[in-house]
Amino acid sequence: MLPDIPKLIQLQERDQRIRALQKDLKDIPTLQARAKMQLAGDQAAVEAANLGMKEIEVKIKNIQLDVQTRQTSIKRLQDQQFETRKNAEFAALGHEIKRYQADVTKLEDGELEQMEALEIAKTKLKDAQAKLAETQKRVNDDLKNLDERAEGVKKRLEDLATERASLASPIDPDALDLYTRIFIKKGDAAIVPMENAQCGGCHMKVVVGVIQSLKQSVSLTQCESCGRILYMVE
Repeated sequence: MLPDIPKLIQLQERDQRIRALQKDLKDIPTLQARAKMQLAGDQAAVEAANLGMKEIEVKIKNIQLDVQTRQTSIKRLQDQQFETRKNAEFAALGHEIKRYQADVTKLEDGELEQMEALEIAKTKLKDAQAKLAETQKRVNDDLKNLDERAEGVKKRLEDLATERASLASPIDPDALDLYTRIFIKKGDAAIVPMENAQCGGCHMKVVVGVIQSLKQSVSLTQCESCGRILYMVE
């Protein structure tokens, strides 16, 4: 076996771990965004409940204004009724007063209904806010864990980069260049074992000439099908 082969195998192990950690680090922003998305539904529920409560409050306010307007009208009509000396006018005013009083009764009944609806809306809002707070706590914990995970990955990548540089320095530059180009292109492995006359990368049958080249161990031997560097398992 060529002296560079064990070194390249060690280097590849570091490169594979670096690539896996880089992918992990790249995925963290997506995981953070996904965690934050958990809040969207609960936030929408709180907003809807709050809007519903405010709409009811506006209805109650409008009813109260309508009641106040009619009570003012009743007071005005009662004053006019007190001042009139005509029976027909007195009776007409009395009829108007009763109509306004009926309106007030109906409005007050409606106000009671809206007050009951308001209590229900307040409970709904409180429940929605409690659920949002619970989700927020969980999301905050998830985000904190992801931040800590990111820092840990970055630190490990720094350590691996140092290890890689140390492992790469004694390797023949041409061999290192070939390995690096293949590793970048293939994305999984640049140097693989040959077992049972098959390439450990593409699993295609290795021709006799390649096997002989591996046995002679004169130079790096590549798989004719995938181009990966081959080595024999001893």
